Amino acid sequence: MVYPVSRLAERSTQGVDPGVAISDPLQHLVACHDRIEQRLQILERVIPHLRSDSEEKRREARQALDNALHFLEVMGSLHTQDEEESVFPRVLASAGDDAPMLRELTTMLETQHREKEAVFEQLKSHVAGFPASPSPPSPEQASRFEGLVAQLAGLYRPHIMIENERLIPLSAAHLNPADSDEIRQEMRARRGADEPRGVRP
Repeated sequence: MVYPVSRLAERSTQGVDPGVAISDPLQHLVACHDRIEQRLQILERVIPHLRSDSEEKRREARQALDNALHFLEVMGSLHTQDEEESVFPRVLASAGDDAPMLRELTTMLETQHREKEAVFEQLKSHVAGFPASPSPPSPEQASRFEGLVAQLAGLYRPHIMIENERLIPLSAAHLNPADSDEIRQEMRARRGADEPRGVRP
């Protein structure tokens, strides 16, 4: 199904909760996963619009694409910091008998973070080589784009599922209220005054 380009553009600019609104840090991570999925769907659907006969649709589609990539770049960095610098160390420190299992889980998730970052950098570099909007990408560029998007989505979706189904429940079981409060404060600090405008996951 080819979605109207106006819907892609609208979804690509939908905001997220500002840092000051974070109340439950673990549920905030889940909400961030949902918003990442929205941007993956934009990337999967955008090529027909980028190659539309309508110059206006191509222009809107390129803006939707650029917005989605910008969101994933900023979100990816903040979200990874939230997990690797705030959540993982505290969960491991309070893991008790579950420590070996949680250490294996967090190590696997960190490896997946690096894999996703590498593919995203390839995707971002590839899009930088597209002709200036509203000119369409060539068939070869479109095909390569779709391959990289499929690769990125293929890494992201199982990763998100593992975090939602394993990391979040285990973290909820092991983190105490003081841990959660510290994580919340650190997440808010990462989304402070110097955060790039327009993207506040």
